[in-house]
Amino acid sequence: MSRLLLFAILSIVLWSCSQPVPENAVETDKLPAIFPQNYKTTIPFNIAPINFRVDENANRIYVSIQGKNTVLKKTFSNNKTNWPVKEWAAFLDKNKGDSISFTVFTSENNSWKQFQSFSYFVSPDPIDNYMFYRLITPGYQTWNKMGLYQRQLSSFEETTILDNTIMPHSCMNCHTLAANNPDNMVFHIRENNSGTFIIKDGKVKKLVSKKETPFKSVSFPYWHPSAKYIAFSINKVRQVFPTEGTERAHAFDMGSDMVIYDVDKEEYFTSPLLYAEDAFESFPCFSPDGRSLYFITAPAAPMPSEIRNIQYSLCRIDFDPETATLGEKVDTLITPEMTGKSLTMPRISPNGKHIVLTFSDYGNFPAYNEEADLYLYNIADSTIEALDAVNSKQVESYHSWSSNGKWLVFSSRQMDGLFMNSYFSHVDENGKFDSPFLLPQKDPDFHKSFLFSFNLPELAIKPMPVSPQQIEKTAKGSKTDKRTFNTTH
Repeated sequence: MSRLLLFAILSIVLWSCSQPVPENAVETDKLPAIFPQNYKTTIPFNIAPINFRVDENANRIYVSIQGKNTVLKKTFSNNKTNWPVKEWAAFLDKNKGDSISFTVFTSENNSWKQFQSFSYFVSPDPIDNYMFYRLITPGYQTWNKMGLYQRQLSSFEETTILDNTIMPHSCMNCHTLAANNPDNMVFHIRENNSGTFIIKDGKVKKLVSKKETPFKSVSFPYWHPSAKYIAFSINKVRQVFPTEGTERAHAFDMGSDMVIYDVDKEEYFTSPLLYAEDAFESFPCFSPDGRSLYFITAPAAPMPSEIRNIQYSLCRIDFDPETATLGEKVDTLITPEMTGKSLTMPRISPNGKHIVLTFSDYGNFPAYNEEADLYLYNIADSTIEALDAVNSKQVESYHSWSSNGKWLVFSSRQMDGLFMNSYFSHVDENGKFDSPFLLPQKDPDFHKSFLFSFNLPELAIKPMPVSPQQIEKTAKGSKTDKRTFNTTH
């Protein structure tokens, strides 16, 4: 590189960093047209830069972010922001607990325009620094190119947990962490080298049982807070793809039951109340104190002929972790008669006060139901309310809490109706949710060319403790043991 070219580049960089507020800018009474469109939201102080694109006629933009204690400002040589991670992090840290105000200027042919300001609130509540998720094509029909990944939320660093490059023709799914900690984690591999795999105390092994079982594999898991048990549903999931109309697909259960796995004893156990022929039980969820097991259930029905008529209720059963025994009765908390809806995916807040669920017109796999929205169930007074602050006209589906209960990450197709993306919303002690923001990307045009959906986002307090190669070695080297099974413990 010539000295002249190097000098020119350095001059541009220094000019961009020190450029003062544009003079003689024409003020407008409009907000700038930006993507992502976050004019008012709450962000954690430890989140990566919220970069955005300004959809105006501009060859340069100037953005000033005014905080109570400091100002962050910069001129960008195109219509997109690209804040340095360290500068952004220092700015948010100095202004946590206060609002920050964005003022955008655009330049076309050296004529500057100033737009109305908008603001974010910088919460002092941190978000877990990692998110685990699956990337898969939006229709879920194929899985020859997919994988599990982790993203550091304070930066843009993404690393692979396991994908089809490492294990070709394998499907990875249903990753679940114990209390947001990947030291205790479970996930499935289907097709090649299939099985259920446990990360236990930072070591990976294939799940086996010392007793035979009447089922080939387990499905949707949830860890007990002690990390001694994992509740699973056993599902026969199928998909249909309509040839007429606007609906792309439907997912449904041909049948489902629930079991609990004792991690130390390597045995499954259950109860006739969770393993009934006349009911479909699914999506288990332990309470934070470990004394209750929540799940959804619906009367068994012939599928797929009854797909539009099946609606699920929310239920609860006692669980004694000391004796590993289930209660003798099931409490039904929410029914379709109460709401006119079907519900699924219960997830309890870490403080044990609230349950977030997805409501839709029918079924328990709402990824294709445009009417699917998130609702909040208050355990103390049994009230139910729609989360209007986060819901959109498109699908809101899978969701999970941060370890401190201050943040919810959820999947939504609100961007374009096709791709699932991850959004975050702040939650206060009373269960009030703020307007959500999209998972930050270094390039705001990321979604113009990215052809995968973010599936099953789970927040994590630390990165994955094992490498993809360790998982591969375990998957290819393990043998499936014979298993036995009892419906009572």
